[in-house]
Amino acid sequence: MREVSGLVTLVGAGPGDPDLLTVGGVRALQRADVVVHDNLVCPDILALAARATLIDVGKLPFGQRTEQETINSILVREGSLGRNVVRLKGGDPFMFGRGTEEVEALHRAGIPFRVIPGVSSLNGVLGAAGVAPTVRGRNHGFAVFSGAGVTDESEFTQWALTPGPAIVFMGVHRAAQIANAFLAQGRPEDTPVVVVARGGSPAEVIAETTLAQLGALLTDASAWTPAIIAIGVTREYAFKARPLDGKVAVMAPGALDTPEGDLMRALGARPAYANSSGQPAHPLARAVAVALPERRTS
Repeated sequence: MREVSGLVTLVGAGPGDPDLLTVGGVRALQRADVVVHDNLVCPDILALAARATLIDVGKLPFGQRTEQETINSILVREGSLGRNVVRLKGGDPFMFGRGTEEVEALHRAGIPFRVIPGVSSLNGVLGAAGVAPTVRGRNHGFAVFSGAGVTDESEFTQWALTPGPAIVFMGVHRAAQIANAFLAQGRPEDTPVVVVARGGSPAEVIAETTLAQLGALLTDASAWTPAIIAIGVTREYAFKARPLDGKVAVMAPGALDTPEGDLMRALGARPAYANSSGQPAHPLARAVAVALPERRTS
């Protein structure tokens, strides 16, 4: 009689904001014995796996990385030991992730697996930033592609020929080449571009530029990674007009999940935990003092 193996669940953690984790993802983390996670996953999400052993297999852009074969081996090993394993991946496992390689490795090893999709940065980061890839009466579709791993620049030309907006994942280090390809195919120099770096975190940065200026903006790729580049769209005015747009509201731990935290978000601020000195706990977040508006009682 064959021994019962464990279970491996691929969970999409979303783009960073804990509010975007699915109910299924929360349940899986709470039941997990082991969590194999990316290093971009929010600490608040990892905290949900209170009884689990955490294994960091993150891949830092331009830095430390865990090879995919090693990650596959860890999942197979932990599953073979009869453990309830969660493979926690940023965004969605099948949206520019390598979830397919992981489930194939589990399949070959005979380890039961399931996938709980996550909110992709495509809609999670852009939506929260006020960037709408489609608007009724304006456009009816858009292209999505990755700038990573492209060796033949003709690929950029192919995407440039696609009408409508283009959303680029992992393209910061190729921004100038991408922009040149789009310009060469007739896209106007003043085509609007929105760049959202570190989306969903207190260190999020939103920049608006043009296709002609995109390469100059992203000259220092390491300062903007990870980021999504949205070509041919602008931020909706209603988002930019909010009184605290672009500001960080530093709040006490536990205060983010309160009506006041919700109000800060609705006014455009990004609530962040404070450290012992009263500054944002995230090292790249820049604190801006904000006043809490009076609550209406009628």
